[in-house]
Amino acid sequence: MEKIKSILNSLVGGFSVSGHEIYGKEAIEGLASGIFDEIKVDNLGTMLLIKRSGKVGAKKLLIDAHYDTVGMMIKQIKKNGFLSFTSVGGLDTGILPSTEVVIHGKEDVYGIITSTPPHLKSGAQKSPKMDELYIDTGYSKEKLEELLSVGDPISYKNEIEYINGDYVISAGLDDKACLCAVIDAVSRMDKESLAFDIYVTASAQEETGKCGAARVSFDIEPDLAVVTDVNFARDEDDDSFECIVPGGGASIDVSAVTNRRATKNIMKHLTKEGIDYQVVCEPSSTSTNADFVSISTSGVPTVLMSIPLKSMHTPSEIVNLRDIKSLSDILLSISYGGDIL
Repeated sequence: MEKIKSILNSLVGGFSVSGHEIYGKEAIEGLASGIFDEIKVDNLGTMLLIKRSGKVGAKKLLIDAHYDTVGMMIKQIKKNGFLSFTSVGGLDTGILPSTEVVIHGKEDVYGIITSTPPHLKSGAQKSPKMDELYIDTGYSKEKLEELLSVGDPISYKNEIEYINGDYVISAGLDDKACLCAVIDAVSRMDKESLAFDIYVTASAQEETGKCGAARVSFDIEPDLAVVTDVNFARDEDDDSFECIVPGGGASIDVSAVTNRRATKNIMKHLTKEGIDYQVVCEPSSTSTNADFVSISTSGVPTVLMSIPLKSMHTPSEIVNLRDIKSLSDILLSISYGGDIL
């Protein structure tokens, strides 16, 4: 697990709020150096990492994990060191009060989202509206105008922590936990054993429209795509079919959007290899890049795999390290699986 921890520490250490993914590019390039044969970045910020099998006419396997995260951006610089802001991606305003944030301008500025003391509240309390919240920086309006501009991105202040040996807590594990698994898997791939040329996309703008993976898949025209993303972890008393058990390993999605033949073939392959996996049922759309990769070009056989995650889109997302390792093992096995297509 130490190698997975090292990869994860590098990925979540920087910020990559959707639309500003380029700031996280260096961490991925550092991890990818020496593992991949080629690294490209397109105009949307999606990174394409290629590992070739060396086989003439090899089929193309696309493995996608997005590296953008939810966040915020400045709407207005106000008096007395306060900023108004709006969300980038889906945020629950109920968890925002008292959250520590970093505003990325000419230099980083630390702040805390305002919170009304309980003594001043009365009656039933609802989640605040976004325009009722502000970021307190402690600076003057004049100083903030020197450092920041309207539209500057805002990320959660992040300190990664490991608890109980197997769990990691951090902002940005959606979807950097999956990207960690992908990089770990490729680092273990034996070129001579590959059944495919491997095309990894660290895709941009998943949280704000999913256009990054959809666009780059047109360039690749893969024979098979495996999209990886986090999914909701099952609570102790929850048996919902959309959720998966934390610590139970990665899951494979059964959906009207994903390709039934490829999904079944991968399940058969993993069963033959003795590799465990969970199954999650999503009857219609998956709300992931799989929905859009599957309809790119003339249609791409697409399979969705997930890692269970708690506290999604918060500063304290939680993932079990064993689930990251499980996804890595599955991806490694698939890369050798010439019987899948």
